[in-house]
Amino acid sequence: MDQKSLILTEAVNTLLTKSAVPAKLTVEQCAATLAMSMTSFRRKLSQEETTFKLIQQKYLNELCVHALLTKHVNIDSLVIKLGYSERSTFERAFRHKFNITPVQFRELSLVGDAQENKQNLSMIAENMPPLSDSCQQLIREKNQNSFDLQRVIEIISMDPIFVGRLIGLASKAIYGRTPNTIEEAIGRNLGINTVINFAVVYSLKDALSDYVEQDVINQSTHAFLMAPKFFQLMRKSIGSEVKFDNMLIEQILIFAPLGILLLCHKSAPKHQLMLHSLRGIDDLNSLNQYIQASMRTSIFSASTLMLSLWHIDAKVIKQINHLDKVNKKQIKGTKQDHLVLFMLSCLYILATGKKEYPELLQKAELLNIDGFNDIMTLLFKDK
Repeated sequence: MDQKSLILTEAVNTLLTKSAVPAKLTVEQCAATLAMSMTSFRRKLSQEETTFKLIQQKYLNELCVHALLTKHVNIDSLVIKLGYSERSTFERAFRHKFNITPVQFRELSLVGDAQENKQNLSMIAENMPPLSDSCQQLIREKNQNSFDLQRVIEIISMDPIFVGRLIGLASKAIYGRTPNTIEEAIGRNLGINTVINFAVVYSLKDALSDYVEQDVINQSTHAFLMAPKFFQLMRKSIGSEVKFDNMLIEQILIFAPLGILLLCHKSAPKHQLMLHSLRGIDDLNSLNQYIQASMRTSIFSASTLMLSLWHIDAKVIKQINHLDKVNKKQIKGTKQDHLVLFMLSCLYILATGKKEYPELLQKAELLNIDGFNDIMTLLFKDK
């Protein structure tokens, strides 16, 4: 089913834009301005899979970081719009979230040329250490459809460290019974295609270990490795309303956020800005919009840049590019697209180590995802 035009959501955003103090605009004021009863207002927003609180919080978060992209916005006026009584209170809250002052964040935002930044990222990607030999062979043979379980075991046996990692991962409670052999770890717990995807993640982790902050690498790769099980749990909660291409979507969930690591590369001109953004920006969609405005790229674009160089299935790259356009509102997305973007937002929370995710909880409720909090608790517990 195609995503309906978000008419009421857009109307609320317009009212927030026109408000002198959008932080103090109330749901009652919005409903009255739009000549709607509270019941009708809330019901129609629910049909658009959102709430007034979600729209307002997202608007304020984006207003805050986007205002710091330019020197034309006065910070004192921003403080008022965000509903703070005084600048010092805002600065304390901002520093607590971003580990940097608003002025310092603005200075990092304004450094360098966006086009030059894109070219630099391309050079970094092209000069990254290659994927491991076993990983490259797995990708080659997968593209040729020339192997089965025994062939996969034969290839990865050349890399005992990777074998140990797979056994350890398959032994985690989230993946089921502890395997006794690598055959059980792959055949019963993980699956052939998941193992190939994990080979890419581990190979990338090793290649970038000297170039990306260790906590970013560890938290991000943990999220990528949890993606298949998370997807399995989410499918059970979503039910049969949406039919997924399971193999493709699993790859999307693992590979679409890989660009985080490229953007955090120590040679990237704005990697410090990216580190502070990961710490402070709670929503993947907002982060992508901010990166687009400040660097003329996105996490998804950075991911496809690397995946293209590694000759990952073109279908995966095409789908990530499609989601990037949906995320930028350049095209309308399907129900499946928005569910996948929601799942990527969940994995982003896991990748950044944030312990609270009230907006995702509200969104999950609107999407009728049963047991969502239990799923997220299980993922965090398994760290």
